[in-house]
Amino acid sequence: MKIDAVPEPNLATLREVFNRLRHQSGQSYDDLAEASGLSRRTLINIGTGTTHGDLRTWLILARTWSKSMDELLAPVWE
Repeated sequence: MKIDAVPEPNLATLREVFNRLRHQSGQSYDDLAEASGLSRRTLINIGTGTTHGDLRTWLILARTWSKSMDELLAPVWE
């Protein structure tokens, strides 16, 4: 029996997800930092693709934007 290969997530998509949701929310980096408690530098790094962020960061962003983790992360599998 052949097992299908598990696809790799496209983590570069996280930058696009982050930027789309930040713009939709109308939040500047400063606004988002204040609302989430995350550092402005962390948010800028995600927005520019310098880093993907960690699980804790994405959980906080999901809560800040009232989104589920599924909503935030689904695009990495497309």
